[in-house]
Amino acid sequence: MVRKGIKDKVAIIGCDATKYGERWDKNQYDLLFEAAQGAFGDAGITKDDIDAVWVGIFYYFTGLSGSTVEDILKLGGKPVTRTENYCASGMDAFRNACFAVASGAYDVVMACGVEKLMDEGSSGLPGFKIFGHPVFPTPSAPAMFSMAATRCFHEFGWTREDLARVAVKNHSNGVHHPKAHFRSEITIEQALRAPMIADPLGRFDCCAKA
Repeated sequence: MVRKGIKDKVAIIGCDATKYGERWDKNQYDLLFEAAQGAFGDAGITKDDIDAVWVGIFYYFTGLSGSTVEDILKLGGKPVTRTENYCASGMDAFRNACFAVASGAYDVVMACGVEKLMDEGSSGLPGFKIFGHPVFPTPSAPAMFSMAATRCFHEFGWTREDLARVAVKNHSNGVHHPKAHFRSEITIEQALRAPMIADPLGRFDCCAKA
């Protein structure tokens, strides 16, 4: 069977994001509205041009359904689908939106993702005691990904220098983006000398809290 894929069947016509930071004055609905309006403006369309929406949400306190989008954008009953896949929730929203357009079911759709953790009143990722095993503790995200990194080192010959190049590239991109979390350059040497969080992942290999 020949897989043809969806190349050249889908185009991204607009995008936007909210600025990273401690946005105490805005809830998840405000952030979603801000990003959506920016994306509509970038695409030169209005919400009325949207046929359907996919939204990536992980935490229950952000929203349990597509109503998180409908409640703030007022799309008039157009289909909104919530996707949840841990850190890949937003990516899955984007992927499914692409498939919907490529299939011919819709012409213009929106893929988005929203989460608001700062209002929950605790540090780190909330809810793991609720979601996880009742006795055995859930490892932190760096701990889980450190095991995956170690395996990739073994299977594919990756090195800490390879990971450092990713961090350097990301920080370099952030310098030029006014909404980026961090806007400073780092070197490979800085990444390699940074404190170890979960071997082999150092501080610059891990997501930092705003």
